[in-house]
Amino acid sequence: MKKFSWMAIPAAVLLLAACGQEDETAGAGMNVNPIETAFNSPETAEPGEEMTLSVTVMQGEEVVEDADEVVYEVWESGHRSDSEMLPAEHIGDGVYEAETVFEEEGLYFAQAHTTARRLHVMPKQEITVGSPDPDSIVPDDSDDAEGMDKMEGHDGH
Repeated sequence: MKKFSWMAIPAAVLLLAACGQEDETAGAGMNVNPIETAFNSPETAEPGEEMTLSVTVMQGEEVVEDADEVVYEVWESGHRSDSEMLPAEHIGDGVYEAETVFEEEGLYFAQAHTTARRLHVMPKQEITVGSPDPDSIVPDDSDDAEGMDKMEGHDGH
């Protein structure tokens, strides 16, 4: 029993010392701020004209120049199953862009699937193209997870 007591004291001291070191270095070098993706694109467009989809990716106060992937999913309201995936190009200062053309008037959505620094965000922007008749717009009740099925062929997934 005396041997056990004698060994328990150094073990407890080592355990406490290790805990103290772990607390001091936990998370060292890791940015715990979430990734934020903000749209720069206009909320309106004209049918048949090229439009630039643009987002700025930030983490805290820092622009993200090294996003693993930014892909725009674009669809007309009520027709998410027909969405198109447009890979974005990094143009600098945390900005990622892709070009698209909306051929017909209507209400559209662009969702920026953004993967950076082991985090994934999917902000969505509504885009009104032309002057659509409100009665012609099909409501969009799609779940944001639906677009993830189409992301499987991209690098970040």
